[in-house]
Amino acid sequence: MIVKVNRGEFLKKLRTVEKAVTENKIKPIISCVYLEVKDEKTLFFCGTNLELTITSTMECEAMEKGKVVFQPQLIDEYVKELSDDVILLKVEDSTLVIETGDSSSEFSLMDADEFPMLANRNSKEAKYCFTIPSKELLEIFEKVKFSAAISADNLSLNCLRLDVQGKVARFVSTDTYRLTYLVKEIETENEVEVSVPLNTVEAITKLLRSEDLKDINISVKENHIYFISDNTEMVSRTIELPYPNYGGILGTAQYNKKMIVKTDELMKVLKRIQIFVRSNIDSKYGAIFEFGDNFMHVRGVSSIAKIKEDLAINYTGDDLKISLNVKFLLEFLQNFDKESDVIIELKESNSSVRIASVDDENYIYVVMPLALKDM
Repeated sequence: MIVKVNRGEFLKKLRTVEKAVTENKIKPIISCVYLEVKDEKTLFFCGTNLELTITSTMECEAMEKGKVVFQPQLIDEYVKELSDDVILLKVEDSTLVIETGDSSSEFSLMDADEFPMLANRNSKEAKYCFTIPSKELLEIFEKVKFSAAISADNLSLNCLRLDVQGKVARFVSTDTYRLTYLVKEIETENEVEVSVPLNTVEAITKLLRSEDLKDINISVKENHIYFISDNTEMVSRTIELPYPNYGGILGTAQYNKKMIVKTDELMKVLKRIQIFVRSNIDSKYGAIFEFGDNFMHVRGVSSIAKIKEDLAINYTGDDLKISLNVKFLLEFLQNFDKESDVIIELKESNSSVRIASVDDENYIYVVMPLALKDM
């Protein structure tokens, strides 16, 4: 392989596919990036962790075809420090040589024929779902993914659920203690129900944060989902396990108490409370909330200190005492405009709590209470 590339574009593409690469000591080739000269003008990049595969291409000037597999971290650091606009990549004696006008370096290679190319990577036969601007997809992922189960031990919940029906896309995540639900109107005639692994969502989120991608076309094929933007393609396996009936969770609860408050005012109180309750041995992040007479009283304790906060609110309903996870509340509220009003609906001390913006019923949070203990 002998090819000339633009240094900046090469580094950009390398970092794009790196988002799918994770360290794997058992199978080191998974920790690598695959590079192939497809023709005289196209250089192909691929990174995978077997669950998620990211590919991309760039223009090049190829003198000799070939393919290589290498660990990307050192090459990334080295290429970033070069000053030449154009660099030469070539293979000599099973090593990758990178040359500029005044520099030459060599990097070890692995056997390119052993690199695991995902069988269903080709998206041509995939069923088109919908198209969404990359910035909107990034915002949705960041608003929903935080309440998914973190551990892969609970695989059916270690994901983000995407349900498309009737020109509406529903994005859902839950870890059984809380549930986040976001609705987005889209242009589509297709219906899809898939669970996207949380690791895939996290990797795509990082990519969308760092790269200025355009519209994302989302498609599905068998047990794979595709996110495609221009010459960059992200394909992930989906989780083929039943997902909880979130519609039942959202639709069955009947709330008879309600409070309305400014998001910023509530978050300031909760952030102060969190300082005291984050190391609470009996109930980590748990605080006691008391509602009534247009006031909210919050109490929190640690092993060496305690706090009580009062906040004026707009409250309707009977008095109520309930224990809630402060961290869970803040993780949802941080996605709101600080000047917006948030509405919190309650029923009993052992019943779920529903939270949404007064102005937006398309983004809902349901959180379960903690065991109520005196502080």
